[in-house]
Amino acid sequence: MATLPQLLTVVIPLAIAAMISPLAIITVMTVLSSAEHRLKKGVIFVATYCIVFSLICLVFLALGSLTTTGGKPSLTTVTIDFILGLLLLYASARSLLKKQESKTFDATAMGSGALLSMGIVFGFGNIFSSLPALAASKDIGVVVLSVHDKAIAFFLVMAIALCWCWGPLAVFAVTPRNFDRIFDPIIRFLKKHGSQVIAVVFFLVGIFLIARGVTSAMML
Repeated sequence: MATLPQLLTVVIPLAIAAMISPLAIITVMTVLSSAEHRLKKGVIFVATYCIVFSLICLVFLALGSLTTTGGKPSLTTVTIDFILGLLLLYASARSLLKKQESKTFDATAMGSGALLSMGIVFGFGNIFSSLPALAASKDIGVVVLSVHDKAIAFFLVMAIALCWCWGPLAVFAVTPRNFDRIFDPIIRFLKKHGSQVIAVVFFLVGIFLIARGVTSAMML
């Protein structure tokens, strides 16, 4: 029987891989750069995106839980590993081959409804960034642990995977004057090297998931 620390050694690296994409922090930074009501707009967008992201991950947690017994892999969980692994390999290659595009928008004129809609669209549209977190959520569902331990693991995965969203917002709420000074160097690095970092991380995680899928398939 697995323990919570054993589960965390698997899912936390996947959560870290899910936070690698610079798209989330760049989008949040843009919203927080609005000319007025910056904190309010940031809260609306970040809360909406985090809720949508978490709900999608909960679906995969439920799939892992409902399609397995005794913590053993099933055809469904093996298939999920294969599909997520292949998608991550595709995302890795796409990250290297796709030309860097600097897309910006002005959130000043956006109202609450528009920010809610953008958070929902971003939650579903930023799919490649969420793939490692989906794999982690599935793993939490598969393992035989108490509901309390699974809740702890899921919360940690979401907190880490979404830290590029809630982190900048928290910093802005605490020290808005130092916000740009703290995050501008991070943004510059991610814009310059983000695609290479994503390619390497997604490639490694994709290979890991496919290899695990092969191993699990042999146990069916």
